[in-house]
Amino acid sequence: MPDAYRIEPAGAVTRREVLRWTPALSLAAMTTTAWAQDNASRPVRLVVPFPAGGPTDALARLAADGMAAQLGQPVLVENKAGAAGGIAAEYVARSNPDGLTLLVAGQGLMFINKALYKNKKLGYDPDTDYTYVGMLGSFPNVVVSNPQAVPAKTIGELIALARANPGTISYGSNGIGSLTHLTTEMLATAAKVKFLHIPYQGAAPQMADLLSGRIGFTVNGVQSVLPHIRQNKLRALAVTTTARYPDLPDVPTLVESGFPSLDLPVWFAVYAPAATPAPVLGRLRAALAAVTAAPGYGGELAKRGALVMRVPVEASEALFTRERALWVDAVRTTGATAD
Repeated sequence: MPDAYRIEPAGAVTRREVLRWTPALSLAAMTTTAWAQDNASRPVRLVVPFPAGGPTDALARLAADGMAAQLGQPVLVENKAGAAGGIAAEYVARSNPDGLTLLVAGQGLMFINKALYKNKKLGYDPDTDYTYVGMLGSFPNVVVSNPQAVPAKTIGELIALARANPGTISYGSNGIGSLTHLTTEMLATAAKVKFLHIPYQGAAPQMADLLSGRIGFTVNGVQSVLPHIRQNKLRALAVTTTARYPDLPDVPTLVESGFPSLDLPVWFAVYAPAATPAPVLGRLRAALAAVTAAPGYGGELAKRGALVMRVPVEASEALFTRERALWVDAVRTTGATAD
């Protein structure tokens, strides 16, 4: 992974970083464009492609509160779930590029869907319809097993079991082409083993079968699995971020476990329609940057199972180029399709 981003625990923000964004925000606030005159009192909407109450929704609502204070105008979260996020993505892509309608999106919407829907026209083009505003944060995924179904205590032992029993060690995912599916298949490819994939309609039924022992392991969000790890119902084998997760300090990363290419954070960023005027975009970027650089932001993210992830605008294209190639190749290698 190039030096395009940093993932940090709570409390890692320095005073220098806060001060870095203060002049930018002040300059943006003084913008005297027609947009500022016409729209400064109207609400900004963060459109989330998932139902209310989930981890991404919680991240968006935290950022919305902070951005409202920075911008001096309401910032609302609007949930538009459905079509693998496509409803929200198309809605923002076709909205007026006035800085009042923004999209919260991650790897699924921005990179995976276009590869999955090979023969179906998406209602949006992730490569041309949006421009990056800023990063909200990152959710670590954790490789977890049911100790009764899979006795492995480490990733190495899991790989050894799969090698001795090809195609029989089962894992659950949130569905074909999901991050949980593709991440596990990238692990299988890197380790040169074959697992048995059991796709589910979301995380809840998958977790029920994992806890009952019907499947052996999964790769899932830390917020979903941490309570079960603490109760010794599930065993954590590795995390998918570069650094260890603070609440699981004894659990190694996949990179540490011998898979240097598997630096796979799950992140969510804010995007504006591509034609958003530069002064408006600058104002939004400065506001979001000031929010995520605030000293308390990391602590609030930690309560939601997330980490601070810093991707400056000037480094974003390097990250997104890498991520696009990574996930498109994962779709191609697995043969996953939504057609």
